[in-house]
Amino acid sequence: MKRQEVNKVLQSIELIPDESVKDEISNIIMGWSLENAKKEKVKTSSSLQEGVLEDKTGAYLKFSKKEIEKMSDNLKRLFAINDKIVTYRVVRGMYQARFRRDGYDIEVASKSFEIMKLKFIEKLKEFEVQKKRNKYPLFKEFVEEWLKIKKQTVKESTFTSYRNMAKSMVLPNFGEKFVNEITRKDLQDYLFTLTDAGKNRSAHKLKQMLSAMFDVICEDYPSIPNPTKKLVLTHYEVKKGMAFTKEEELQIIEFCKANPHFYGNSALLVMMYTGMRVGELPSLQVEGDCITCVSLKTRKGYKEIVRTIPISPMMQKVLPLIDFEKARKASKFTSRDALKRIFPERHVHEFRYTFITRAKECGCNPEVVMIWVGHEFDKDVVTSRVDRGYTTYSKEYFRAEINKIDYELV
Repeated sequence: MKRQEVNKVLQSIELIPDESVKDEISNIIMGWSLENAKKEKVKTSSSLQEGVLEDKTGAYLKFSKKEIEKMSDNLKRLFAINDKIVTYRVVRGMYQARFRRDGYDIEVASKSFEIMKLKFIEKLKEFEVQKKRNKYPLFKEFVEEWLKIKKQTVKESTFTSYRNMAKSMVLPNFGEKFVNEITRKDLQDYLFTLTDAGKNRSAHKLKQMLSAMFDVICEDYPSIPNPTKKLVLTHYEVKKGMAFTKEEELQIIEFCKANPHFYGNSALLVMMYTGMRVGELPSLQVEGDCITCVSLKTRKGYKEIVRTIPISPMMQKVLPLIDFEKARKASKFTSRDALKRIFPERHVHEFRYTFITRAKECGCNPEVVMIWVGHEFDKDVVTSRVDRGYTTYSKEYFRAEINKIDYELV
């Protein structure tokens, strides 16, 4: 208290009529003022051994090392380095502490000084979380927005894959964390739990999705380091299929002949002699001596890619066994179950391998085979994509090439 302020208080005391009371109050004020003047301001300890915070009246909070350790790193720096001030006062037996600056607005009170300090620390923690919430979103909030965008920009099947992975893997483990709280170690440890369980494919797909997410997060919040940059996974070999042998091809045909009542048979034969994917069957159309379908790999928002595959001599031989309407309506599960009746360990995508293999074995132009099956790359094709873009093959040429697919099944 300044000298002028002390004098004003003393002048006010002079107005008290009772002399004994007036003398007692004057002595208390003068004694308090003298003691207060002797006190020096205590600055915060930068060594973190203790944190001392004072106000202009000399009333300060002193935190022990143990109490400081309860604080977050940000709060330790707040008290130990930046030399902030926390004031407290005693009103009617209640200790009251207040801190209002740098975005904080904290006020606590208690009849116990120690309890008041504990309350103050807890409020600091709560406020720090709130500050993070205001600056960064929870990861689950970001994932929700990310999926909304993906729903508009990718195919439905791709979006479904993203959504299922987010629901089963991402949100249960990281959803309640703020985006800036997720560390490389958090992600790495979880990916290793997947690989330890033998879920290598899931681990690689999840790593890819998380990398895409954090590319966006770190673009929106440049202060956040990308925790996916140094993620590592053990190498694993993708299980690849293989073409059916001619003997197996014959077994499939004979099974379809002997069991015409199975709904999925037609789908198997169409895939084996056109190279169509199971997901392309619903778009199947027969146009004269050709079969057309919409490529499953057409990106959302792009013009549909319609492929035309002429009917080969081998397919002509099994046309009596094919009901194209049943093939069109067969789901991937119907097709899968049909194949499992014949070869339980094989996959319907291997019919695609079979068509491509037979076409090449029969001497078809590899570039034409790419057009039939909707591939952009083939190691056997040496022409560039630009060259292929300038090449328009005639229907006669396609027919001549497809007629090469004629062989004996033994």
